[in-house]
Amino acid sequence: MDTLKRHLPISGPEGLHELRKIVERFEEKIYSATTSQSDYLQKISLKMLTMETKSFNVATNSLPSNFAGHSKKSRNDKKSLARKKALRSR
Repeated sequence: MDTLKRHLPISGPEGLHELRKIVERFEEKIYSATTSQSDYLQKISLKMLTMETKSFNVATNSLPSNFAGHSKKSRNDKKSLARKKALRSR
């Protein structure tokens, strides 16, 4: 339920009730498709992991290209940096 809470825009008592219904249907669907407890745990874990991975990829892809200092520098910037280093070493 916590995993779904992080990925669905739920608020208030009505939202929490709706989330519980979603979780129940989700678990019933997984349960009916499994043959044992370990199969159930494996399938439900895989579904949750897939959900987490997809949301991580969406968040990562939405970051700007220069996020965390990964900006693209022009040739002139690189030459300027090389010149500054050369001047310091004199």
